[in-house]
Amino acid sequence: MKRTLAIAVGFLAGGVNAGTSVINSGASMTTGPSLNHYSVFGASANPAMAPLMIPEEESWRITFFPSIAANFEIGDVENFADDVDDLIDLLDDASSTDESATETLDRFNDVLGRIGEEGYIKNSISIHAPITPLYYQSEELNGTFGMDLSINTQIAALILDDVLSLDSTNDTFSTNTSLYMKSGIETRVSFTYGGNYFDDTALSSLGKFYAGAKLNVIRLELSKQVKLLEDFNGEDIEDVISDDYDKYLNSSTNVGLDVGVMWDADWYRLGLTLENLNSPSFEYGELGVDCESITDDNVARNTCEVSRYFISEGRIDAKETHTMHAKMRVDSLLKVSDRWFVSSSIDLAKYDDIVGFENQWLHLATTYETEGWWLPSTRIGYQKNLAGSELSSVMLGFTFFKSFNFDLEYGLESVEVDGSSGPRRLGFSLAFTEKF
Repeated sequence: MKRTLAIAVGFLAGGVNAGTSVINSGASMTTGPSLNHYSVFGASANPAMAPLMIPEEESWRITFFPSIAANFEIGDVENFADDVDDLIDLLDDASSTDESATETLDRFNDVLGRIGEEGYIKNSISIHAPITPLYYQSEELNGTFGMDLSINTQIAALILDDVLSLDSTNDTFSTNTSLYMKSGIETRVSFTYGGNYFDDTALSSLGKFYAGAKLNVIRLELSKQVKLLEDFNGEDIEDVISDDYDKYLNSSTNVGLDVGVMWDADWYRLGLTLENLNSPSFEYGELGVDCESITDDNVARNTCEVSRYFISEGRIDAKETHTMHAKMRVDSLLKVSDRWFVSSSIDLAKYDDIVGFENQWLHLATTYETEGWWLPSTRIGYQKNLAGSELSSVMLGFTFFKSFNFDLEYGLESVEVDGSSGPRRLGFSLAFTEKF
């Protein structure tokens, strides 16, 4: 799979200009969606955190420049990387193998099933606009308002496997095995409000109760395509895919509602967030439609016909709806000292991301926030997907000069391709934020 994955990586890295909602930005890449008020993205995860985003003596908190976060995930391809590379050569030229026809068919048909299960790449990028997220604290309205603007993209390249067969008349091999691309470009504008409630009750001596809500206006561009491996013919994937990208694209706008609550005591915090209470839905572009009308483009006709084939096999859907189902997350933070925290969060159920991969994340982290300009704040984190790929990562982050956040993600599971080993997940985040 070296060549297939390599060209897919080239498209994912070079053809994407924005990023995904299943990636945390800034310091939150390491800490996860925790209740740490030092991270300007804290209220992005739980709107009840909004009042803690701003010091009591100030009214505003903003970011300075655009924030960017990105990560990359690859399937466990080391067991068949060479086989897929050889398969592409075989489809181009049947004489590229010294094996007999029977040996060739046995070899590839044995491995194609594993290719379909593990052959994937997923790339996620998230970009927050300059100034955002921003927060304004209003004494008159007894609460804190926030606004955020982000562009989030996910792209996945998967392998749809099929049987390899021999055309003895022409002495050529053929297969419907194809590259399946799914992508989503999300533009999201969020409006947040949070406040402190029941402050005059008997419980106020034990802590403070916060509640908040967030309204998300979401525009989502969804596209999916199927391309026969035979049709690449040495071309770069971006050239093959981009020609038909708009044809399979569907854009729609919807709104989502999040609510959150938090209990803040002297030495701990507890939070609960409900996201997408109204379960907004978005439609993908349709595949396998009116193939007979395509007479002037063999690749486009093949794309349509092979899409129809996998639809008939029940492997993919002609029409597909992405629903952001309602989900619940619980968070906790232990205040070891005024500047040393231990945090955790967990999704209470699994959910699908934009491109259909299952997610259910557990985050654990510890953070030490320094007071001076010269000694960087430090954070260390761990996360694991409890569903889907079940991959895990460690994270390390620093805040330099009280404003520049740099965080790295490194996957604990590795993959070996062509003698080189690397992590199956890798990511980074850069953010310039105002810190107090």
